[in-house]
Amino acid sequence: MTKCFEGIYPPVIVSFTESGDIYEKGIRHVISYLISEGVHGFFINGSYGSCVLMTLEERKRVAEIIHDEVRGRLPIITHVGEASTRATVELAKHAEGLGSAAVAAIAPYYYSGANAYDESQIIRHYADIAASVRVPTFMYNNPRISGYTLTSELLARLVKVGVLGMKDSSGSFTLLGEFNQAATRENADFACMSGSVGLMQPAFNIGIKGCVSGTANAFPELAVSLYKALEAHDWEKSRELQNLVIAQRKIQAASGFRPAGSYTFLKLKGIDCGTVRRPWREPNDQEARYMKEEAIKLGLLRRDGLSGR
Repeated sequence: MTKCFEGIYPPVIVSFTESGDIYEKGIRHVISYLISEGVHGFFINGSYGSCVLMTLEERKRVAEIIHDEVRGRLPIITHVGEASTRATVELAKHAEGLGSAAVAAIAPYYYSGANAYDESQIIRHYADIAASVRVPTFMYNNPRISGYTLTSELLARLVKVGVLGMKDSSGSFTLLGEFNQAATRENADFACMSGSVGLMQPAFNIGIKGCVSGTANAFPELAVSLYKALEAHDWEKSRELQNLVIAQRKIQAASGFRPAGSYTFLKLKGIDCGTVRRPWREPNDQEARYMKEEAIKLGLLRRDGLSGR
């Protein structure tokens, strides 16, 4: 199973109209562009995918559009996490029915931050998800969003009740390594994916070969090139590209919120990707000019907006 989840998986942004409706054409444009740039799969309806800004029915509709556009060419991990187990299971069954390669769920949020759930409740939540579908269930670890701090000991217990993979967005290389060690001791086929391409090089060097890369929404060619250099054991090139990724991530966050910067860069490349849903906002004109100029300096864009690499 692990091999299926290697490579670069963009956490796909969702396209909206100015009035806040789902913009199907924009979603299809983004997916088509990402496939053309050689990504290895998709992580959909996650944090970059505006999941908590949508209703359950909207999340289902977005998943349907993306699956229809991908047409089975690449694996899709569908994030199905909700505040309740019931809603999470509903989304998981829907994703499985569409043909998702796996489902992922963040820890049940909102009340987690108030210490409402002990470990037994978290374990039961994931056990219920895993029992509801035949495809692998992933733990999506994002403590800043969920309010819940995962430990490697708890992850090992989750593996025992059927969790077969994880996306770790803790931002800590040490924790990522600890999670991978704890999970693979329980199941050698466990698929551990980094939730940050900023950690791709060190993660690859300890055996973690899958990355859910927000950078890959805007610059899929950069993230894919980094992965290819690592696969080829071209350490000098991978060092150069990893440093470039780190610089790119900083300028994409010019507005203070990196996911929203994805739309700006895609538009600079001529991709009709729609816009964000409020209360998100796209970078303003001053921020967008800064992003473009800095990307040109890094060689990521040309003046005409096309890729510089």
